[in-house]
Amino acid sequence: IVIYICKSYNKSKNMIPNGKWTKDWQIRENTSREKKIADDLIKVFIDFWKHQGIDEKSKTTKSRYSGALHSIGGHLVEQAISDDGADKSAQELLSEHIGPNDGPLICRDNETWQNEIDMVSRKLHNYLKTKC
Repeated sequence: IVIYICKSYNKSKNMIPNGKWTKDWQIRENTSREKKIADDLIKVFIDFWKHQGIDEKSKTTKSRYSGALHSIGGHLVEQAISDDGADKSAQELLSEHIGPNDGPLICRDNETWQNEIDMVSRKLHNYLKTKC
């Protein structure tokens, strides 16, 4: 089981989702499945990032989006190798875990950070609706 640190992930200048994130999400239980889902999520997250114009936003906003997307991605990779998610695509996992009101419950003990994840999840949900 993966334990997520409930705080902003990426403090570097380049906060856009990237392939390095997939290594952070590795659980090493089903590496080919993990890689496939992680790669697909990165593509969605990069498209979302560009669509939202996040690169044009403040450093704080970029950090919030980066941290939330990183946490969501790690959670979804973990779900992808669970019994319930073993046969689901990245799109199906996103549809199941990202809703119009909130996202996956990742930070039970940090309401502020969970609210950030929920905010990004709502925006991601709206973006995904436009892609259908």
